Amino acid sequence: MQNQLYIVTGVASSGKSTIGQALADQLGIRFYDGDDFHPQSNIDKMKAGTPLTDEDRWPWLAAINDFSKEHLQKSSLVVCSSALKDKYRTVLAKDIPRENLHWIHLTGSFELIKKRMSQRPGHFMPESLLQSQFEAFEQPTEGLIINVDQTVTEIIQEIIESTSMNNLKEVGLIGLGVMGTSLARNIAGKGFTISIFNREVPGKEESIASKAKAKFNELSDAEAFNDLEAFVKSLALPRKIIVMVNAGSAVDAVIDSLVPLMQAGDIVIDAGNSHYFDTDRREKALSDLGFRYIGTGVSGGEEGALKGPSIMPGGSPEAFVDVEKILKSIAAKNENGEPCCHYVGKGGAGHFVKMVHNGIEYAEMQLIAEVYSYMRYGMGLDAHDIAEVFETWNKGEASSYLLSITVDILRFHNEDGTLLLDQILDSAGNKGTGSWTTISACELGVPIPTITAALFARYQSSFKKSRQEYAGIYHGAHEKHQGGNLDTLENLLQFARIVNHHQGFDLIAQASQTYGWNIDLINLAITWSNGCIIRSALLKEIRIGMEQGAPEVLKIPALKQKIEAHYEHSLQLFSTMATNNIAVPCISSAIEYFKYLRTADSSANVIQAQRDFFGAHTYKLKSDPEGPSKHTIWEKE
Repeated sequence: MQNQLYIVTGVASSGKSTIGQALADQLGIRFYDGDDFHPQSNIDKMKAGTPLTDEDRWPWLAAINDFSKEHLQKSSLVVCSSALKDKYRTVLAKDIPRENLHWIHLTGSFELIKKRMSQRPGHFMPESLLQSQFEAFEQPTEGLIINVDQTVTEIIQEIIESTSMNNLKEVGLIGLGVMGTSLARNIAGKGFTISIFNREVPGKEESIASKAKAKFNELSDAEAFNDLEAFVKSLALPRKIIVMVNAGSAVDAVIDSLVPLMQAGDIVIDAGNSHYFDTDRREKALSDLGFRYIGTGVSGGEEGALKGPSIMPGGSPEAFVDVEKILKSIAAKNENGEPCCHYVGKGGAGHFVKMVHNGIEYAEMQLIAEVYSYMRYGMGLDAHDIAEVFETWNKGEASSYLLSITVDILRFHNEDGTLLLDQILDSAGNKGTGSWTTISACELGVPIPTITAALFARYQSSFKKSRQEYAGIYHGAHEKHQGGNLDTLENLLQFARIVNHHQGFDLIAQASQTYGWNIDLINLAITWSNGCIIRSALLKEIRIGMEQGAPEVLKIPALKQKIEAHYEHSLQLFSTMATNNIAVPCISSAIEYFKYLRTADSSANVIQAQRDFFGAHTYKLKSDPEGPSKHTIWEKE
């Protein structure tokens, strides 16, 4: 174990020196009283009853910090200091790794401390300064808080039981479903000590944590719990608790159960697919209670959670500093060795970008499905041939995780030689994040028609019986084998994918501005460069373009050149597709979005005139867009 620094804080006469020395004796290390580092000028001021200013304190605190850092190179130590404010504690902890630092804050009533001070003859601080210390005290955000209204032995026992010197675990995880178990195995496999907890539901969920520990080698050293209080007590301060339960009320229920068991400064990490408004609400509520909250998106599925997902943390920036090492260690690494994990922004920013990631994912999946459908039913290719084409595309600019798994799907046959894909019901499910993305875009006024088309395509697919009925009424969709150039089809797919990503990044940029999140889109492209479901060669191009100064996806010069080189031929192919009875709503929406985006003068003036006609909603003039609104009486008498 590395050398450790234990800092005991509290107002004068709270017992810092007594507890510090007793703790040092218990651990067999040296104790140093912070008062011994005061220059004589500070001592003289305090003897005279004059409170110290910050200018007086900075050299004193820096001296303690310098001494502690030097001593840590040789052995562990205990130091005491009043450290009444967070900014003073920041100086004491400067350049000391958090894993080597333990805060022990002593508290007590004013009456108790005043009584103790009166019983300390000869100390240089008079009773008159005690009130100023209580007024200056700021509640710590991390560390162990102990009431001194108990014996020294009891206090030392509480410290021993509540800090990592007693083999407490570095991180805890609640919820051992598929994703939770994989993430726990990932954490343990990276060398972090972990406690795991799962609720008990008789007949359904029994001894889940113990079974996971017994089943997976990575969890052999984990502590397994079905008692929440024991689970919380097993964690080192500040506690870091990852919650992997279903979004919604289940998250709130877990938090409500944790609150009475935690201490100020403890960190809750919601790694599920929570709605970003819920995350924002939870962070504010827990912050008011002295706790810290992180809402983090995690993408990559079961395999990603185990081997390295893309991680999108938002919420408390101070809390992220405490968990950064863990999150970046378990995250996927891209080809440059960079962890696919960057702090996104405050509040619900992390869950927002995960939500939009899923929206982009919906459209990416739908685009591949539409191209597959046209190749099979419009061009007459079989599944084997399409797999060959997709595999070739996946070696070039169209390379993506989703395209690669589609190749495997198209080659998967049952034992009798039949294609499994042909036996899967054509009714696509969804878990809500796609609809959240569309609703958020509506609330923010950002057009994302390609993502929305993918969502509605899933909705429409679920009406299987209705589609069968209308196929009978209107004689079904009769495919015509029209052929087509595969290179042009690939270019059309890439065009639609570029538009899809543009819409997603545009939505994130607008949300960042609206909610004050200051999301770094370059870091986001890095975060999505591996581990997540939408990882692709295109995201690498987007990152490079933004690093070179492009503010939006469709303004990246390299992508602009590709679109200009292939758009007209892609448009011709789309017109051919449009005459076929094969639905391609996502491709169509991308084309129409791009056409509208390039329309300097649109037909929206007709709509404004109509609105003004029937509702007196007014309009503005092209010649004076920032000027006053106009209204016209359109019906002439």
